[in-house]
Amino acid sequence: MAPSPTLIREFAAEAGFDLVRFGPADPGPHGDRFAEWLEAGRAGEMDYLAQNAEKIRNPTSWAPGVRSAISLAYDYGTADPVRIEGGGRIARYARGRDYHRFLGKATKRIRAFLESEGVPHGDTKVGTDAVPILERALATRAGLGFLAKSSGVIAPAHGPYLFLSEVLTSLELPFDDPASGTCGTCTRCIDACPTSAIVAPHELDARRCLSYTTIELRGSIPTELRKAQGDWLFGCDVCLEVCPFTRHGRSGDADATLPPELQPHPAIESFALVGILELTEAEWEEQWVGTAIRRARRTGMRRNAAVVLGNLGDGEALPALERALADDDPIVRGHAAWAIGEIDPRSGALDARLRAENDETVVAELRGALARR
Repeated sequence: MAPSPTLIREFAAEAGFDLVRFGPADPGPHGDRFAEWLEAGRAGEMDYLAQNAEKIRNPTSWAPGVRSAISLAYDYGTADPVRIEGGGRIARYARGRDYHRFLGKATKRIRAFLESEGVPHGDTKVGTDAVPILERALATRAGLGFLAKSSGVIAPAHGPYLFLSEVLTSLELPFDDPASGTCGTCTRCIDACPTSAIVAPHELDARRCLSYTTIELRGSIPTELRKAQGDWLFGCDVCLEVCPFTRHGRSGDADATLPPELQPHPAIESFALVGILELTEAEWEEQWVGTAIRRARRTGMRRNAAVVLGNLGDGEALPALERALADDDPIVRGHAAWAIGEIDPRSGALDARLRAENDETVVAELRGALARR
């Protein structure tokens, strides 16, 4: 006998989720919008999205027999931003443990519970940002929240800081009504986006988004976006911070006690910004385990640190940036050159490196820095 909807909701809440809603297992019209977004090239280098496009638009192609989606949300909002010593901000979602891990375990608990209640083994698929589904589409169709103009999901009672998870099941569950609330006439997220990545309501060009350029992008950050990056070291919270709904949920409570999952990761508390620029492979592998920041990889974090140091204009960082001009990684060398050009383009280290540099991309960065004299 299958578990009742009430029992499922209660178990999901016990597993740690703040919101539990039921809805269709497919993205509906959001699937066509996703295809158009891909066709417009707005996914940047995230080729895995195009490679899994059909699975994303049609979950039954890889999860046959599913009839319903259990849409889940975890409120990760915190009142205070996350800052690295010496400057540099980190998106709130990455302050603690990797959400893929602790929420992944929670969704697997739900799957085990459903199977213990009679759902056949293999009829339930679970995921937290790691399976080919449009989580935001399923969340809005299930009434978990509404689609914001930033393209995120806002749960009226919790705000926009949400981790989303999904459980696809063969159970025919009663679908919840759409969530109340809309963005109305508010355009704060569009107006505040540092790089104008929100090109229109509900339309995001990932290629311009700092959450893409500082995390997903593997090469050089486009020069025209570096100043706009400001002091964002990993990700960006601007569109969330300015949202009026942030007054709801955990992010609106300055006295809220952070759960263990959101307690700062030890590496975030122990590394200064210059230390991240000079991060060794051993330090990366030993001290940064268990955090979502691993997604950016060591090269990406060191690249990001160089940009932030350049934007902060701190002359005390020059020795470290000048040492980085001799780094084995051309991405790091190039961004160090750009940062030095922002702080002190008269640095003799730029001339010395230009005479020794063989990488054409780094040469261009060095010449660009020298041109600012």
